[in-house]
Amino acid sequence: MEGVVEFLPFWVGYLLFAMIGYWCWRGLFFWLSPESDVRRFLNMLGVVLLFTPAPIEAGSAFFAPVFVVLPFTILAQGMTAAMYSVTWLLSGLCIGVVVLALRQLVRWFRARGENND
Repeated sequence: MEGVVEFLPFWVGYLLFAMIGYWCWRGLFFWLSPESDVRRFLNMLGVVLLFTPAPIEAGSAFFAPVFVVLPFTILAQGMTAAMYSVTWLLSGLCIGVVVLALRQLVRWFRARGENND
């Protein structure tokens, strides 16, 4: 993780532009209903793609966004060498799905509580 601290100004700049990119990503799905589960899932995909880091190579202390690491590692070294970054991407997707499920559960409990009143 010392790679993150060493390049902190660049990570702050990346986070700023990634937030702008996420705002644009959300605008891509204007045609879906704001309450749509599909829209929420697609927004979660955008968050995972933009904000999930991965080491630049297996065991490295230097990180980069996984959407950059994965294709370049595949092109340079092949798919077997890139499987470590797939693990980072899949773990980000799993966390995103769990967050979506918890959010849906909270929304369901709220709707059920409002119907009882």
